[in-house]
Amino acid sequence: ILRKGEAIGSFYGFKSDGLYTQADIDAGHYYTYGGTVPNAGDVKFVPQRDLKYGEAITNADRVIIGNDVPKFTYGLNMSIGYKNFELSAFGQGVNGTDVGFEVYQMHPFFHGQDNPRKFHLKRWTEANPNPNAIYPRLYDASSPHTAYNRSFSDYHIFDADYFRIKTLTFGYSIPQSSLSKLGLSAMKLYVTGENLFTFRADDK
Repeated sequence: ILRKGEAIGSFYGFKSDGLYTQADIDAGHYYTYGGTVPNAGDVKFVPQRDLKYGEAITNADRVIIGNDVPKFTYGLNMSIGYKNFELSAFGQGVNGTDVGFEVYQMHPFFHGQDNPRKFHLKRWTEANPNPNAIYPRLYDASSPHTAYNRSFSDYHIFDADYFRIKTLTFGYSIPQSSLSKLGLSAMKLYVTGENLFTFRADDK
């Protein structure tokens, strides 16, 4: 959303507080959305107005929930040597940024076309009633709860901070005494790897 006073690239959606438990549903501690009463395993939207349990969450409860522009981008360059050996590395990263996943990036079987992802294996199920599961319970496409859980919220926001080893080089300089017989003044053998490691802030 583009909103006065907010950063460009701001994500606009619902705040969430994990997933509903069966105890929440049995006690009536839930809010409806789109005329749908949640089930255990559905995303627990947090109202931004003074609502009572059983009342409806609406678009009026959406807020800024993240931003896709890094607060800063940085790099690190280092080189160490010992005798004729040298090791050098260059790394690059970003900090203070989010990514929002929707539709095919996030939801399995969207319109029957999208493949499930590995993280869907950690979803909420009756055998895994984790209120902080990575993904809510699944429904078939005809269920009204499908739209409930696909409504954009911070459940769809991931920490996009990372640090990547862009290049890593190991080299060896052949001694001058060995090169003089070949009529060379210098020779260096090296091997370089690119984009070998990426450390991500989000473990999901």
